Order: sequence, then structure tokens, then C-alpha cells
Amino acid sequence: MSNISYDFAIDNIIAVDAPMGTDPDTLIEQCKVKLIERIQEGDITFTFENIFDAETGDHNEDWENYKR
Repeated sequence: MSNISYDFAIDNIIAVDAPMGTDPDTLIEQCKVKLIERIQEGDITFTFENIFDAETGDHNEDWENYKR
């Protein structure tokens, strides 16, 4: 049996405090740290989105009945 990719979304918002006017691009590392902390604390929600079959290029939400 070959593999397919199962895609998940993270249903959480990561908030970072910074002075007004801060370029959001400079806050990415802080966001990553907060995300890791929340994962380690079990305070994050993953939601299944769909599957992706790289062999066929298909995206499908019906993982139970998907066939090539």
C-alpha cells in the first residue's frame, strides 16, 4: 500500500505583544516559540482538512472511501 499525505490545520491564534508600529515579520521567531510552548502544553487543536495523493494530484476530504 502506498502513502498519501493527510493535511491538518492548526485552529489556534498565536498572539505576540510588541510595540505599536513593529514590523510583523520581525515577530515570527517569537510566534514559533509560543507555538512550540503551546504544543508542549497540549494547548493546540489540529483539524483534519483533506488528503493529498501526490501520485495523482488529487485532494479529497473523504479519506475513508478514497481510491486511486
